[in-house]
Amino acid sequence: MAQNPAAVWEYTLTGFSDFLEQRRIAFTEPIPASRVCGICGRLPSTTVVLPCGDVFCELCLEEVCGEAKCPFDGRVFSERQLVRLRFELSDLEQRRVVCILAGRQCAAFDGQLSELRDHMRHCRSMDVKCAKCNRLVARDVALDHYKQCIDGNAWRVSVYDLPVQKAVEEIRVMKKDLESLREQALGELDDDDDDDLVNTANVLIERVASLDHSLSLAQEKASAFHRESASLDSSKSPAPGPYRSASKPGVLITTCELRDVYTARNLLIQAKKEHKAVSEPQILSGYTFCLDANFLLSGEGNDGVSVSFSMYLKSGDWDDYVEWPFTKKVTVIIAHPRDVTKDVRLPLRVDGSDVVRKPRPNNYNSGHKTGKKSWEDIELGGYIIKNTVCARRI
Repeated sequence: MAQNPAAVWEYTLTGFSDFLEQRRIAFTEPIPASRVCGICGRLPSTTVVLPCGDVFCELCLEEVCGEAKCPFDGRVFSERQLVRLRFELSDLEQRRVVCILAGRQCAAFDGQLSELRDHMRHCRSMDVKCAKCNRLVARDVALDHYKQCIDGNAWRVSVYDLPVQKAVEEIRVMKKDLESLREQALGELDDDDDDDLVNTANVLIERVASLDHSLSLAQEKASAFHRESASLDSSKSPAPGPYRSASKPGVLITTCELRDVYTARNLLIQAKKEHKAVSEPQILSGYTFCLDANFLLSGEGNDGVSVSFSMYLKSGDWDDYVEWPFTKKVTVIIAHPRDVTKDVRLPLRVDGSDVVRKPRPNNYNSGHKTGKKSWEDIELGGYIIKNTVCARRI
C-alpha cells in the first residue's frame, strides 16, 4: 500500500470513458512523456508526436496547426510527419492508482485503475461540514461528532444574555419610580416632600448609572462575540467564486456562476433527459455572452448524469467596437473552491458562422458544447458551493 503521499503522479484524463473524462487520477508510477500533452498537461487517449519530439493532444494540436510549427522550438512540420499514438483503455486500467477523492490520499485504496470506480462509491475519506458548529469533520467519524456536538454559538450568546436581562429589570423598576415621582410633582409638596423628591431623584440617577454600566458590559461582550464570529468566517474560503488570475499576458478571464444546479440535476427524469442551468450575461473583452451548463441523463442515478458547457455570444453595448467574427480561443474551467490543482479545464470549439458572427439585436448566437464531465465527480469533488458551480471562461 502506498504510504508516501509524494510518491504519486497526477494526470487529468480525457478521451477514455465517461467516468474518467476530465477526472484527475493519481498513479503510483509516472506515465511516459509520449502519452502526456506538452501544452495542457492532460493524459489523452490519443497523442500526436511532432518530428521534433514534442507531444500534443488533438485539441492543442488544432491550435498550432495553423502555423505548422512547434510552439516550443519553432521547428516547422507537415501533417504527414505527425505520429499518432493510441493509449488503449484496457492498458491504462491495469496501472496502479491511489484514491485522492478528498484532496489527499485515501489510506483504504491502492489498486488498479479498473477498481477505482467501485472504491469511490464507498470511499469515506471526504470531509463533511457539521450543521451545528460549521466545522469540517472526517466523514467516517461524522456520526459520532453529530451525537456529541453542541451548537458552537449557544455558549457565546449566554455570556451577555444575563447583563441584558438585568438591565431590562432595572428599566421596569425605574419606570414605576418615575411614575411615582411625577405624581408627587403634581401634588402639593411640603418640606418633607421636597426631601423625599430629592432622595428619589438621587436613587434614580444611581440606577441610571448602574443600568448604563450593565448595558455597556453587554455591548462589549456582544461585540467580542461578533468579532470572533467574523474571524471564524474570514478563515473560511470565500464561496462561491474562488479567485483565479490570468495565466499569461493577453489572456482574459471572468467568472460565471451557474446557480440552482441541484434543482437542474433533480429535474432530469426518463421523460426529460436534458436540462440547462444558465448564467447571467457577462462581458469580457467587450463581448457579451452567457454560459450554459447542460445536464444530460443517459443512465441510472448520478452515474448516468453528465454535464457539459456551452457559450453563446449575445448582442451587447460594445458590439460596434469589437472585432467580428469572434476569433478568441475559449476554455471553460470548473473551479475548485480551495485547490487550484483540481480545476477542470474544458476546451470549447468556437467556429461556424452562426457561432462567431456579430449577434443580431436582442438575440443570441448558436454555440458548441465542451466535453462531458460526470455530475458525480463534480458533486463528490466538492465543486458545488451554496448550490452554485463557478465556471471560468478564458
